[in-house]
Amino acid sequence: MSSVAWAQDTAALLPPEAAASAAAATVAQAPRAAGRAPLVWTLDIEAPGALDALLSNYLDLARYHEEATAEGDNTGVAIRRNELRRLVAAAPDQARSLLEAQGYFAAQIHTSVSDEVEGQPLLIKLVVQPGPRTRVSRVQMVFEGDLDTALSKDEGHAKALVADLESEWALSAGTIFTQPNWSAAKNGMLARMRAEGYPLATWSGTSATVDAQNRTAALFVVADSGPIFHFGEIYIEGLKVQPASAILNLAPFVKGEVYREQSLLDFQERVQKLNLFDSVFINMEQDQSRAEGAPVTVQVHELSLQQATVGVGVSSDTGPRVSVEHLHRHILNQDWQAKTKLQLAKIDSSLQVDLTSHPQPGRKRWLVSGQLAKETDTSDAVTTSERLRFGQLREGERLELTRYVEYQSARVKSKAGEQVSDASAISGTLQYAWRDVDSQTLPTTGITALTSVGLGHSFATRESSGPFSRLYGRLTWYKPLPWGWDATTRIEGGRMLSSESISIPDPLLFRAGGDESVRGYGYRSIGVARDGALVGGRAMTTLSGELAHPFLKKYPSILGAVFFDAGGVADQFADIKLQRGYGAGIRWRSPVGPLKIDLAYGEQTQSFRIHFSVGITL
Repeated sequence: MSSVAWAQDTAALLPPEAAASAAAATVAQAPRAAGRAPLVWTLDIEAPGALDALLSNYLDLARYHEEATAEGDNTGVAIRRNELRRLVAAAPDQARSLLEAQGYFAAQIHTSVSDEVEGQPLLIKLVVQPGPRTRVSRVQMVFEGDLDTALSKDEGHAKALVADLESEWALSAGTIFTQPNWSAAKNGMLARMRAEGYPLATWSGTSATVDAQNRTAALFVVADSGPIFHFGEIYIEGLKVQPASAILNLAPFVKGEVYREQSLLDFQERVQKLNLFDSVFINMEQDQSRAEGAPVTVQVHELSLQQATVGVGVSSDTGPRVSVEHLHRHILNQDWQAKTKLQLAKIDSSLQVDLTSHPQPGRKRWLVSGQLAKETDTSDAVTTSERLRFGQLREGERLELTRYVEYQSARVKSKAGEQVSDASAISGTLQYAWRDVDSQTLPTTGITALTSVGLGHSFATRESSGPFSRLYGRLTWYKPLPWGWDATTRIEGGRMLSSESISIPDPLLFRAGGDESVRGYGYRSIGVARDGALVGGRAMTTLSGELAHPFLKKYPSILGAVFFDAGGVADQFADIKLQRGYGAGIRWRSPVGPLKIDLAYGEQTQSFRIHFSVGITL
């Protein structure tokens, strides 16, 4: 039971039956108070379930009662007799309209007004018996325009679209008929037609015939598709330095292809990811006279040609650091980007230069990369390395393929200065990255996977040289759980296949530990001890499980988390001894990715460690 109610536009439904005269007469016959003193009254609405709240929120009578009560006391609401008579008389029709919008076309509505007693407020009562809801008995769809012509020619595109429209229709036979669902079904159908080749689609007519006695609704819609549109030439505006090919090579459609709205959205997203433009707007001209080849306009504004960044920060993995980064978006007037980064840190210092070509046909890019690095691990062993890589990246909506050849050289010295490892290698690698998640930056559901296969030959100064292969895989699963919980599960593994006597450059071997590996342990601190130094192993596995939940419903982007990690490294999988870490942390879903702060306990080290990071690792 409630004391107030609800309303919406129901003009498309059948007109309600008149049912207010008795209630109006009841108020009119109530004994008149002396003079013009206003009546004092209360309202009681009886309706099952959600209908009580519906009527309490939207009936004029209930809204007046609620507003007036909020301004005075709760003993009753004063109102002029004529105004109360009008509100009571209108209440049944208003209630019937509201109920019909929810599918109740045979509702019984009764109003009553108590006798007027001096010193007591009138009691106005509205009782609703909604009865069964009306269900859709049949749906008939008729198409006009080019879609109808294509159907008569038995064209595959038209047949597939109509099949989708029929399967996606929100009010199929047997479902409950309501005004919101009726509007949603029509809007959804029209939006789908406009997105799939018919941007000028409109309704020629729609009707819903309700049989209140049998509680059924027959639906009839006539859609005029208008002409079918095809993509025409692409025109680019706003270029100054960057080549048009950088944009044209990213187009997910060819001239003459049937227009699809998603193709334009994908095109715009691809161009935005180039990091060449600070604004991108793509639009197709919807001129009926040019439907056979509608022009597509790409409007861009270029970012500055060069960009430099100086950073000072601290990481729970590598400690304090200073970095200088320079980006040139059209190096030496060629269609390449050049990124140079110098990082000085206590644990990990490096100089890296990456050259990336602008997109080639087929969304391919050429890659050239060089790096000089120096790393000091937890055993105070020092690794110096050089790397040169040349390859190609092929981008897809979900799958990215990278293939490259690489020269890698590395030397490891123990804390005492003794040479532990000195080797170089030439190898070729195929790397696949798969993303099927709801968001690239803030995933909550889906899977990401990274796998690589490499073949190479090492050249060593201390041990044997020879062939090797390198296998690596990482799988992350995001899953929403009941009651607002989110789960993240990760499994990772790597294996170097070669004779144990063959020396492999240490950066190609495997280590574990750190923010995105096994928390509770230092960055790359889980490895193999050899000659007084910590080096990489030939086999590695890690796994992780995490549960997160918002602290407060009003701040869903701030979450608390608990986690468990485990991992180990050895020269054989059989020799791996998992080292476990677990703890709790805080998550903030920022616009650039999740910010994580964790306090983790490492069982092996019997110590706590703070970890923090921004973003996700594939």
